[in-house]
Amino acid sequence: MGGFAMTLKPLAMICRPIGVVVGFVYPAYASYKALESKTPEASAQWLTYWCVFSIFTVVEFFADMLISSIPLYYLAKLLFVIWLMKKKGATTLYIRFVMPVIKKHEESIDNALMQGYKKSETTLVDLKRRSLAFLRERGIYTGNGALPVAVDPAKGGVEAPPSESKATV
Repeated sequence: MGGFAMTLKPLAMICRPIGVVVGFVYPAYASYKALESKTPEASAQWLTYWCVFSIFTVVEFFADMLISSIPLYYLAKLLFVIWLMKKKGATTLYIRFVMPVIKKHEESIDNALMQGYKKSETTLVDLKRRSLAFLRERGIYTGNGALPVAVDPAKGGVEAPPSESKATV
């Protein structure tokens, strides 16, 4: 099996970068074209693709150690992504699997997202407060928008900006 797997390595090295172009670059451009065409059907097709492809990418991220060693995995993934781009591919998976699961758990997903948003907002405000306190303690930030001109490690701190002197004529 080792020899067979080694003969497939070059195929994986070719399929992986092609998969990135096919899975991300082309769909991104096609999404742009769909948005610019202002055709609801085209936009819906690419929104459906991105929804299904995103879920696939998350699952693949966590399962990578197991699935990447499967012979011909990257070729199968490339063919799967091409199938998703066909209108029936992503739409079929969305209608049969994604939509029912999301509908069933929509309220709990919304609640979790709201809690995550509130927690991240609180964390960012606290991080900002602590960062500014750290910078003030070291004389790097004064709180009035002015930053010191130079840092002199030999003096253990920061030199104040030179005061502007106005010459009288």
